[in-house]
Amino acid sequence: MTVSRFRYLFDRYYSRQYTPEEKKEFMLLMEQSTHDEELKELLDELLRQADEDSSAMPDDTAANMLQQIMQTSNSEPQPAPVHRIAVWKRAAIAACVLGVLALAGYKLYVKSSTVNTAVASNHAPARKEEHARLVRGDGAVIDLEQHKDEAVDVQSGVSVARKGNTLAYNSSATITPTINTLYTNKGGTYQLILPDGTKAWLNAASSIRFPTAFTDSTREVTIQGEVYFEIAHQASQPFIVKANNMKIAVLGTHFNVMAYEEEQNICTSLLEGAVNIISGNTVRQIKPGQQALVNRDHRGISISNADVDAAIAWKEGRFEFNGNIKSIMRELARWYDVQFIYEGELTNKAFAGTFSRHDSLKDILQQLELTGSIHFNINDKTITVSP
Repeated sequence: MTVSRFRYLFDRYYSRQYTPEEKKEFMLLMEQSTHDEELKELLDELLRQADEDSSAMPDDTAANMLQQIMQTSNSEPQPAPVHRIAVWKRAAIAACVLGVLALAGYKLYVKSSTVNTAVASNHAPARKEEHARLVRGDGAVIDLEQHKDEAVDVQSGVSVARKGNTLAYNSSATITPTINTLYTNKGGTYQLILPDGTKAWLNAASSIRFPTAFTDSTREVTIQGEVYFEIAHQASQPFIVKANNMKIAVLGTHFNVMAYEEEQNICTSLLEGAVNIISGNTVRQIKPGQQALVNRDHRGISISNADVDAAIAWKEGRFEFNGNIKSIMRELARWYDVQFIYEGELTNKAFAGTFSRHDSLKDILQQLELTGSIHFNINDKTITVSP
């Protein structure tokens, strides 16, 4: 019988007989969804073997193993997380490393998606559909969820195209521009094509303020929340993004800006091109793969390497968590439109995990509870977080 390359590498990894090259190849294959079914079959085989073994580890030991998989300590330097491998796959990898007895942890992880735990004391509210509104220069408010796929009057005598959750402006140098502002609600995203062809994706609870035509020497917009940009290149007309006390100056590039008011830092992550970060009298340039943090209070600029896949995970419909519980709760609150309150002394450990934005809030909270370090009680749209 011919053995697939994936099965061969799986067996080598599980038995800890792999070479460094084989380990690297196996990790690359794990990142791909192509082998998901084969991986599940291999794990099922091992689970059947484990079920026949009376020495399988108890559930509390398995839970401790999961805690080590999903949780890291802020007190120690952290290696770069493997963001592209889904959480269940990382649990499976850990199970392979620890051996057949540790597969109880994998069973606990899979089982947790169907078993109700303490978090289900009341049902978490369902996420709202995508929703946005446009405020024209004359103050008129247009609900963009009404009458989809129809033209929108953005100022007197000027209409723009709308299709689904995308609003597309046309370049016109003949009009006198007015200012429009696009807002997304909690739980909503929206795409905007600006008059110069620049594309902007707005995350939940975000806004962008822009003119209906770019007629000045620079193209300037102002944002709040989180926006991903793909800038149309125009060498004679630089593009300026304003966010709080910071400016980003570009010609043509792809980058993400996270500037929520409740976050201490404004974070700019660069995917392509080059941008200048301007804060007060300080100007710093970042390169692709880097991020710039501007502190709202001190206005200093800190540049470091970035996990750009994690930075734009929201645009691809994913949560990429790698932080303390309060930072994770802020992100969940913006998407599911809920409020979190805190009781007791919470852990300062960092939680790492990948989830779909289509997952229910209850399911995500259940997975976090499996770490044993945090608990949730849901009462309508208010969620109490406790140790």
